[in-house]
Amino acid sequence: MMKLSKKVLALALAAAMTAGMVSGCGGGSKTSATAAPSAGSQAAGSEAAGSQAAGSEAAGSQAAGNDGAESKVPGEIEAGGSLTIAIPQLHNTFFMPQSTTTSDRFGAQPVLESLGRADTEGNYFPWLAEEFVTDPDNLTFTIKLRDGVKFHDGSVCDGEAVAWNIQQYIDNGKASEIGTPREVKVVDDLTVQIQYDEWANNWDNVIGDIYICSKEAYEKNGVEWCQTHAVGTGPFILESFIADNKITYTKNEDYRIEGQPYIDHLEIDMITDTNTMMSALLNKEVGVAMKFENDAIINAIKQAGFESVGRKNANVADIKHIIWNSKSDKHPMGDLKVRQAIMHAIQWDDVAKALSGGLGESTPLFCTSDSWAYAPDAKFYEYDPDLAKQMLAEAGYPNGFETTIYTKAVDNDTATAFQAILAQIGIKAEVNVMDSSALAAIQKEDDIDGFIANRGASKMDFTNNYIRLYSSEGIKNHGIMLRPAEFEEPLFAARAAKTIEEKKANLQKAAKALVQDYVMITPMAVVYYETFAVPGLEDSGIYDVSLEQWTPEAVHWTK
Repeated sequence: MMKLSKKVLALALAAAMTAGMVSGCGGGSKTSATAAPSAGSQAAGSEAAGSQAAGSEAAGSQAAGNDGAESKVPGEIEAGGSLTIAIPQLHNTFFMPQSTTTSDRFGAQPVLESLGRADTEGNYFPWLAEEFVTDPDNLTFTIKLRDGVKFHDGSVCDGEAVAWNIQQYIDNGKASEIGTPREVKVVDDLTVQIQYDEWANNWDNVIGDIYICSKEAYEKNGVEWCQTHAVGTGPFILESFIADNKITYTKNEDYRIEGQPYIDHLEIDMITDTNTMMSALLNKEVGVAMKFENDAIINAIKQAGFESVGRKNANVADIKHIIWNSKSDKHPMGDLKVRQAIMHAIQWDDVAKALSGGLGESTPLFCTSDSWAYAPDAKFYEYDPDLAKQMLAEAGYPNGFETTIYTKAVDNDTATAFQAILAQIGIKAEVNVMDSSALAAIQKEDDIDGFIANRGASKMDFTNNYIRLYSSEGIKNHGIMLRPAEFEEPLFAARAAKTIEEKKANLQKAAKALVQDYVMITPMAVVYYETFAVPGLEDSGIYDVSLEQWTPEAVHWTK
């Protein structure tokens, strides 16, 4: 039995959400969510019927900022101009049914629109779609589309095109990511119906996150072309994509929302070096620079007069973590006692501060303290390296062992920190820095001899992410994840829950099994990023809702 510290993160969960916060959770009756009118409608973060854009500063609304405490009056919109956004991650593909990371969504959104969007409380509402209808009795989810919407190549965004896009997710191994539909059928030109075999409370979420591309462009050019090109319905038309460098876009003059987008030319630069990104912002070579996590750099940028944008909550954080090979009995990590021993070698608060530039925090579970997955009675493993060595010896490794930590360049800090933790208890680990696509490839099915150092987006509701990434229904980690019943049964029960309270209770059980009981994942640090914009830029929606969602149609300069 593991030895647990008396230290308990007894931070209270956020106030209980009302039943309406998860569409369809009520079960037993048909529910409908309707989008705001397309003409003149505003950006994500709006309520389903005609509210303001996410992050927009209408009179009396909150200013974009981490505490949201200061109100301000928006400037007058100055249409036109250019905007360059610097991001620290690489864009991998525009063919979203084959994307293995949610970070691809940021660069796709100016061109490819999702069927739905989320507001700041996590509720999904139709975006490209006009209405979602959930029928728990008949196990159907119906998508009603807007009339007259066209792709950039002139083809119509109709029921056939949308149904084809959904089928692409299924055909490319992502059926579980969208709830494992039994059938996708076209009811009429503007209606698609998805039939399921069992009830789940997240259909609006998983279907809302489907990005729609032109079926005609795919059939004309093929899948490889669609990986580096995109034809969508979005506010911008893809101009060029230079891998590992930049993406450029030009304004879609025929965008479905009248008067938008405001920006004429958009560019996303991929700058993986933090100092280079900071320099580009300070010299105003970019209008937005994203994902700073070092307090010294952040303070320097603030002192230079740049504005922090976004909010601080469970949906706008990353969790740096270690994925173990908890499944295979060929390697030491397959022994639970070995995994628990190493957990006793981690100085949780010190590691978290070091990996987050002093801005983050430690967590005993793979979630933030305001997430639905966070159990108030969760405990850290007590830091006790002597106990760790004793447990290793009892497991048959008195002199430690040799292993490998696989990672990407952006996560090398997590890998080297974990390498040092292992070294103090006699485990020699080599760090193998891999290309992101190569790492993603081995994560699908391989029996990996070692660990993976990674980072992943935090969520208020982790149900979809836990299923998508760490369950037997997921898209990766099949060769290394143990997936005991104590994890999967409550996780799938959370997806099928009829009430918010039932969903939270089951999700918390799954979260404890994932980290505390079976040590399949070890969270090393919660990182709350800071993103900065040049003064005068408004309504980007960046980090208002999540790390991926933003509002390219609404962003503008002010006079």
